[in-house]
Amino acid sequence: MAAEGAEPRLEPESQRLCPDWADDQRMAFLFSAFKRSRDVNSSDWDAKLSFWGPALLREAARRQRLTLTAREGASWFRRKGAVPLGLDTVLHDLARRGLIQKESCFAASVDAGWLAWGVGLFLIKPLKWTLTSLLGNSSVSPDEAYVIVERVQEKAAEVYRLCQSHLQTAHPVVSFSQLQEMCQTVCRDEKTFYLCLLQLQREKRVTVTEIDGDKVVKFSPSPANSAAAVTEIDVGVYQLVKCEKMLSQKVDTLSQEVERSNEDARSHLKADKKHLALKCLRVKRRTEKRLENIEAKLNTIQVILDRIYSSQTDKTVVEAYQAGLGALRESMKDVSVMKVEKLMDQIEQFCNMQDDITQTLAGENLDVAAVDTDELEAELNALLDRAADETLLLPDVPELPMSPAVKQGQAKPEGMDGQLDAALSKLSLSDSGLGGSAASPRGSALLEPAQ
Repeated sequence: MAAEGAEPRLEPESQRLCPDWADDQRMAFLFSAFKRSRDVNSSDWDAKLSFWGPALLREAARRQRLTLTAREGASWFRRKGAVPLGLDTVLHDLARRGLIQKESCFAASVDAGWLAWGVGLFLIKPLKWTLTSLLGNSSVSPDEAYVIVERVQEKAAEVYRLCQSHLQTAHPVVSFSQLQEMCQTVCRDEKTFYLCLLQLQREKRVTVTEIDGDKVVKFSPSPANSAAAVTEIDVGVYQLVKCEKMLSQKVDTLSQEVERSNEDARSHLKADKKHLALKCLRVKRRTEKRLENIEAKLNTIQVILDRIYSSQTDKTVVEAYQAGLGALRESMKDVSVMKVEKLMDQIEQFCNMQDDITQTLAGENLDVAAVDTDELEAELNALLDRAADETLLLPDVPELPMSPAVKQGQAKPEGMDGQLDAALSKLSLSDSGLGGSAASPRGSALLEPAQ
């Protein structure tokens, strides 16, 4: 355990963020105050600003801080009993570059009248800063809080995502207290919650107003859209939801009372106290009637809310239909049936023209000596007829009575073969003497068998 009065040491993460922490000479230079004017030694200024500016922002991010002061920054980097001097100049430079902003200016840049509703967090300036301002001293008060713009933007985006996941799209209105309770897991304290709400209001993602003395917040339906003003429908739905919540709590309370009366009646019966048991039953009956009436009212409110949510969904669908119809009308405004028919006729005309051009380029009309097809077919038919007339027709085989020798030859085919060979040889001799003329009757007689 460290001795009392020992200086706090930087944690390992801070040592990593300050690699020159062990260099005494380097740190002595960085811990020294800035020159009165940058014109005296610009390198001195630039070196210290380039070191302390990122170091302050990184350390604030490590500590999950959305704001910082010069006093806090000095305590973060205490070394050997010394603190860095001139952090007010560093904060001035960061504010000039838009990386940080005074808390009071941050709140004043948004129309945040709700801050005056018992909050007043950013409107009270430290007394020291007020006195130095009146005396004309422009130095930063050690307790003047600055908002780290990037950190607030990141935290506000986280709050927005959380609320979008919990709230209904049809009813993006929530009470201030309910929203604060919802964001306890994200916002570590009330100040962080207010800063995030201011940032969301600056980005036009939320609208803050007052309904019947209650602060309410309305969220935009999506990050791309701005939050609209609270309408009468939003007020009516908010009141219905508030009434529904109140009636639900009463239903739970009365249900518990009914159970309690029933248990009391049983216990009195066991103790043989019938009059007390009857009294408990009467109380139970009255409570049950009240419960029935409240449940009927609650059911009516829930039906109305369901119809409202359904009507808003129908409205969205109708708007989508109208947008689609407008787009269709816009895309078809220059198209008509007559134009389409005329266009088709022109397409057909140009297709025919293209066919004619193709035939011309193929050379079909260049054959001037071409003969008509009918004439060619007539000539072909004539050639076929002439070929049929010139076909050689062989004479029919004469029908002569068969001689006994032939008949006998039919019974003896071997002798008939010899006679046919002799006749064939004689026929060959006679044909060679005729010089290829037609067969004579004498030649045909040789084929006749001897009598």
